[in-house]
Amino acid sequence: DERDELITKRDEVQQNLYLTVNELILEVDQLPLSERSRTLQELSTSLEVVCGQGSEACDSEEAFQEFFKWKSVKMKKLNCVRNDTDTALQILADWFSGILKCFDLMSEASSDLEEMVGNADEILEKAGLAICEELNTDLNEHGETEKGIIVSAYKEVLCNVRQEQNMIAVIQNRYLASVEFKKQAEEWLNRRPDINNLLSIKKTVKSLKAQLRWKLVEKNNFEESDDYSEFEMTRIKEEIADLRNRVLQEISKEQEEYEKLMYLAQKWFPELPLLYPEAGILNYMNSGGLLTSSLERDLLDAEPMKELSTKRPLVCSEIQGQKVLLKGYSVDVSSEAKVIERVAKYHRAWDQQKEKSGLLQLLFLLFCKSDPLVYLMVPYYPGASLATLQAVTPLTLEEALKVMKGVAQGLQTLHGANIVHGSLHGNNVFAVNRKQGIVGDFDFTKSEEQRATANSMVVSALSLVSPELKMGQPASPASDMYAYGCLLFWLCVQNQEFGIKEDGTPEVNVVVKDDKVKSLLLNLFCCNRLTAEQVLRDDCFLIADAIPVSPAPGEEHKPSEEHDSDKTDDKKMQLTGECGANPTQ
Repeated sequence: DERDELITKRDEVQQNLYLTVNELILEVDQLPLSERSRTLQELSTSLEVVCGQGSEACDSEEAFQEFFKWKSVKMKKLNCVRNDTDTALQILADWFSGILKCFDLMSEASSDLEEMVGNADEILEKAGLAICEELNTDLNEHGETEKGIIVSAYKEVLCNVRQEQNMIAVIQNRYLASVEFKKQAEEWLNRRPDINNLLSIKKTVKSLKAQLRWKLVEKNNFEESDDYSEFEMTRIKEEIADLRNRVLQEISKEQEEYEKLMYLAQKWFPELPLLYPEAGILNYMNSGGLLTSSLERDLLDAEPMKELSTKRPLVCSEIQGQKVLLKGYSVDVSSEAKVIERVAKYHRAWDQQKEKSGLLQLLFLLFCKSDPLVYLMVPYYPGASLATLQAVTPLTLEEALKVMKGVAQGLQTLHGANIVHGSLHGNNVFAVNRKQGIVGDFDFTKSEEQRATANSMVVSALSLVSPELKMGQPASPASDMYAYGCLLFWLCVQNQEFGIKEDGTPEVNVVVKDDKVKSLLLNLFCCNRLTAEQVLRDDCFLIADAIPVSPAPGEEHKPSEEHDSDKTDDKKMQLTGECGANPTQ
């Protein structure tokens, strides 16, 4: 079997790698890297005082040859001067010795005192000149050329020191990585992961779901029974709630097991999804960890959201104390994979920064067994969409800037992941607590172009579709930024009347009074638009950070959100408020 052969070869490679890593660890343990590193750091500091920072590129051979040549000439000259000094001093010593003999009455040697005294000035002068020459040779300052040669050599030494420091750093990093690899490899070197825990959890979930279904049937039958009792019904509902919680707890454990298996499949055992296809590991990985077959829409205490379900089935439920929405999408065999791919890509973008991403979190992706529907579960914050807020209690300029900064962060996250939102409008941008801006998800069954040209891309009398999209160009991050600019403009002008230019962009100069906001809007409506990253650095958002945002007098604003990204009817927006979409919690 080819798969088994590949697994065997992989195991052999891992075993050889483990032995090599172990050998590296033992060898590095014998090296005095820390001591050597300290010595090099001290030398580097000293050299930097003399010759500055130096350069990154080394040309050691040429610089050292020039230094050696200069030093050789210098030493040769110094040796000649020292030899002359030694000769002169020796002559002076012999002269003193001769003088002493002249005055030594016991000495039998005869000397011509007059001749010796006559040479004294010449001898002393030569000795003095020789000593001065040697002192001058040792103490003279170097010329500019000599200084350049010396500094060049020092810089080359410093460059080599840094290279060795970098090499030590590389060795130390590889050592740490090897230690971590060895630790992980030892755990899985001679054993295989299994899915027994996952299968056990799935078995428990299946049993609990069966009990929950029977309880739901019992509840429905009891509601129509002649022996109906409120007390008994309360007991049944409590049992149903308990079973639901137990199912959700087991599903949480299941997710944890999937995460472990996904890590092992990506890191050590890519064959896991193939060995255990019944576990659904591959589906879990492809969906970015969102897809679950254990959670079913029919088992949740779901309340239909009729006022929001203009485009697709939308129900509200509660999961472990959190309000959630289930958005239903019709899929077929050809579109199912594409939907999962888009959902996974969006979720991975959110997962990089999580709550700081500026994006709405996706919780679960689940299929409906009875209908060709896929349900996407997201958090539910009633009444926090910009459309609802502006219809009930409009945001102040300070609040709007804080919210739109979060929206710009969300767009930056998406664009950084090569995702074009294409569906940024008043019902798909949320202001949690009137200060935290969140970019909502979009219709994952549609392409970027389909989303960008939908009927929902309008706010007030202003089209959110950029001029280039109207001309047939594809959706892009720039078209998202145009829609962003329109939303910011709409929040600033509120109910004021404004003009529309021939290209569809609004007249900014007349209605927007704040100069910084006006400048930002003009840069969002021009051809060469700002990116989300550039918008985040704009001055008006720096000012917004310093302004405290308070709720309107006598009113508390709690986390809320609205999730029908295609609804545009103002009457329906107001209906959501009447139906409890903006509760005080």
